[in-house]
Amino acid sequence: MLSRLALSNIKNRLRDYIVLLTGLVMSSAIFYMFANLATNESFIKSNTTFRFAVPVFYFGEVLLVIITLVYVMYANSFLLNMRLHDYGLFMMLGAKKRRVGTLMVFETLVVGAIATAIGLLLGIGLTGGLSKLLFSHLGIALHHFNPFYFKAVLTTIVLYLVLFIIAAIFNLQSLIRTPVLKLLKQNDTVNKIKAHGIGLYFAGIFGVILIGIGYYALAQIATFQLTSIPIALVTIVLGSYLIFHSSMILIIERLKKSNWARRKLNNFTLSQIMFRVQDYTKILTITSLLFALALGAITVGSAFNRQIDSLAKSNSSYTIAINNPTAKEQGLIEQLSDRTVVKYDQKFSGNHVIYNEDQFAQHPYKIVETTQSKSGTMNTYKNVPVSVSKLKKEVSSQFDFVSLGGSVLDTAPKFYATNDFNKINAKKGSVSLITVKSIAENRTVLEKLNHLQLKAYPTMDETGIGAGTFPAFLMISGIYGGLEFIGYFLGIAFLAMLASCLMFKILSGTQQDRIRYNLLTKVGTRRSLLNQSINREIFVLFALPGILGIIDVLFGLQMFKSFFNNNPYQNIQYPIIIFVVLYLLYYFLTTWLYKLIVLPKKEIKKKVNP
Repeated sequence: MLSRLALSNIKNRLRDYIVLLTGLVMSSAIFYMFANLATNESFIKSNTTFRFAVPVFYFGEVLLVIITLVYVMYANSFLLNMRLHDYGLFMMLGAKKRRVGTLMVFETLVVGAIATAIGLLLGIGLTGGLSKLLFSHLGIALHHFNPFYFKAVLTTIVLYLVLFIIAAIFNLQSLIRTPVLKLLKQNDTVNKIKAHGIGLYFAGIFGVILIGIGYYALAQIATFQLTSIPIALVTIVLGSYLIFHSSMILIIERLKKSNWARRKLNNFTLSQIMFRVQDYTKILTITSLLFALALGAITVGSAFNRQIDSLAKSNSSYTIAINNPTAKEQGLIEQLSDRTVVKYDQKFSGNHVIYNEDQFAQHPYKIVETTQSKSGTMNTYKNVPVSVSKLKKEVSSQFDFVSLGGSVLDTAPKFYATNDFNKINAKKGSVSLITVKSIAENRTVLEKLNHLQLKAYPTMDETGIGAGTFPAFLMISGIYGGLEFIGYFLGIAFLAMLASCLMFKILSGTQQDRIRYNLLTKVGTRRSLLNQSINREIFVLFALPGILGIIDVLFGLQMFKSFFNNNPYQNIQYPIIIFVVLYLLYYFLTTWLYKLIVLPKKEIKKKVNP
């Protein structure tokens, strides 16, 4: 009987439950996507890229659990507010609170189970599609990655089961302690906000000071070291809360006294925001911080990818070194575009590699010279030729040159003039130093050449020794590509969760708003004005944390100056544009769902035949 009544209630309010299920499905899908990476130990251990990123995954997983907890609480608040009047009506008709409470818990768990099951299926599909898209974009190959991972499935099920049980208990306590008459009149309750001007002005000024301290701590991370992070976290959180709380009330009060408020439904829109300003202050603070974290993760991830070429070029003046090229390798070399090839003869005697110094006089070996800024940050790299005499003296310090032999040698290379070189009776060889203008254009051919060299000289594969920019490019792109993947993944997950939390916070008040919009419709208010009022109200609630979040990111990127050649803002407009577009999609979705709930259905006028 209980299950039949619960399912009947869900069926009767299917439109409202679809809104609830949509958000919860996305929540569980996003959590599974991240849990798949965070809990897959074999995947992390088998990929060098992600071995050092385990703390990042654990931190992200904990943060997602906290966000998910807040999200589920808002979702259940939406569910409870939607059903309060019905529960009160059941009690007035003679149902016991215990039975009604059991019904509420059962409905909560049923909705949670359905949402989690659908979310897992969606999460498995999104994990496979999104990961393949990112891997192909970043050009990294990962092992033991499977969109379906049982431990991640189990983690998601257990987490959401626990969260829904906790939410059901809280809802049950709220239901038991609330009188029946208050349940019936719950939707008519309004929080009256009193604006105390002087106190709000002081709160706003103090909030600006706190945020300024946080931004300064981030900019001076070189001085404060790790201490700057907790300082910034505490000051920016408190500062954001005070700014939102004070500015929203003061601005709304000022606007309500202006002539603009008397036009159309502007005063009604301002009152709508004012009614819920205290609760919105908390969620807007959280949303702005999560917005900054999400945008920052994507921005930093993209910046790491931009560093690959410059860091690789700082290791060598040449792209790749080919020892004793075979006919197959020679054919691949011919396929390289914009190539320059310099060849040096070699002879091997025991652990010694011997070179013809006249060839180095004719084609000087080049090394990378680093130009540094006044602050000591690496700035530019320049390829400069080295004389034979200098190379002889400093050859032991030129690691890139020492590795030209294709194997690990105990002693430094030696140089002889042409006549003396020809007289040496030893195993002959050669090394071709190849330089290309664009690694990206020639990457496929370079990978084939590098693979053939590692196969011919296993010592290079075992020790990681390899001359040229390309081996360094592969190693750095593996590490930084992994960081970029983590940044994109975290950014997308945080964006979806924060926007969903804000969406449900807005939708949780729809039961009260539905009555107000019905009244406005009955007194003859045009539907276009109602749509305009809703668009403005929700836009303000989305825009405020978005603007503050972008400001937080712009100051927060100061932390990474030393990592990104003193220019952490290079091409920052692209991730911001992409992020804002995705954020706007959530705004339009929220607006559409809100209108679907609060606005009365359009009445179809039937034509009457005379």
